[in-house]
Amino acid sequence: MVSALSLEIRVADRIRFYLNKPREQIMSADLNSDIDITPYIAQSIADEEIPIIDVGSYLNGDLGARDQLAVDLRAIQESLGFFVIVNHGVSQDLIDNSFEQVAKLFALPLQTKMKYQVGYHHIGYIPSQAMITRPHDVKISESHKNDKKDVNEGWAFMRDRLPSDAKVLANMRHRNTNKWPEELPDFKAVLLEYQSSMTELALNMLPAYACALEMPADFFDDKFTLPEFYNRCSWYPPCFLEESHLSVGPHADHSSMTYLPLMDVPGLEVMAPSGKWMEVSPLRGGIVVNTGEFMNRWTNGRFIATPHRVVPPKRDRYALTFFFNTNDETIAEPLPTCISPGDQPKYDPIAFHDYQVSYLDGNYIYSKDNN
Repeated sequence: MVSALSLEIRVADRIRFYLNKPREQIMSADLNSDIDITPYIAQSIADEEIPIIDVGSYLNGDLGARDQLAVDLRAIQESLGFFVIVNHGVSQDLIDNSFEQVAKLFALPLQTKMKYQVGYHHIGYIPSQAMITRPHDVKISESHKNDKKDVNEGWAFMRDRLPSDAKVLANMRHRNTNKWPEELPDFKAVLLEYQSSMTELALNMLPAYACALEMPADFFDDKFTLPEFYNRCSWYPPCFLEESHLSVGPHADHSSMTYLPLMDVPGLEVMAPSGKWMEVSPLRGGIVVNTGEFMNRWTNGRFIATPHRVVPPKRDRYALTFFFNTNDETIAEPLPTCISPGDQPKYDPIAFHDYQVSYLDGNYIYSKDNN
């Protein structure tokens, strides 16, 4: 999972971070670039700690900040796979309000929630212990076998669609109308605003990803003209389980990128290159970012889809996980900067919609009678 690219260190005060670190754990930026990895990022990678990045200057249009972010992002995505962003432009009041609405959502009586149960299109309420997380990637599955049902409740929302939408009329998998809870009159408006803000942030981050992959800054623009997303709201109740029984078992996301606003209750753990589990510490105003398996395929394995899990919290923990994806028809085949001439791709080409269907079907059993 870890690239063997070497790191050219040209700044003397950075050498101390690497003297005792295996070089295969230290990911390279562009060896021809005159921009070094930020010392803090380099140290975070070497010490296997989730780094925090201020993206405010980048989002305000600073090209120098974009270039530095691209170098740092590349180093992170070739090693740890996870980072936290701050000054991202998403209103904290909106995030707080969204968490409040999600808490009210899961406080509804079980009988009420079951009216909206998830079905054939993976939209709606997901009862606790209704799934066993099985990593879609064979290597992850072999290393992290899981046969225990996840202990959490979820509510799945896709991009909001009208009944007249062409994909709804065609009964296209996972492209149906959302199941909004009628019992919570403010819920839909708040969540739609949240989804809109997260979409804007994710789109604004695309040039940094393109530059990190040594592609033109606008490379992803025509692949995300109608981006799909999967907003999974979750409730992880406090519970006492045996050590191997988790709120969510080890897995990698299906997405291009995933964005997760942090709340004040820990629980998310990320697998480090060494195999240890790194806790993602609570940080008000922070949003966790990672790439998923679709981007991993697109980059021919260069940008890793890091396994992660959720351990049972000591008090109620909620999540607003925003899985950000390409247009349905976008095909993941190796970018030219991620494969050498004459080499065979590590993965077969596949369109995003086909990949999402195969991923979700690997974790859930659906009934066509329950849309």
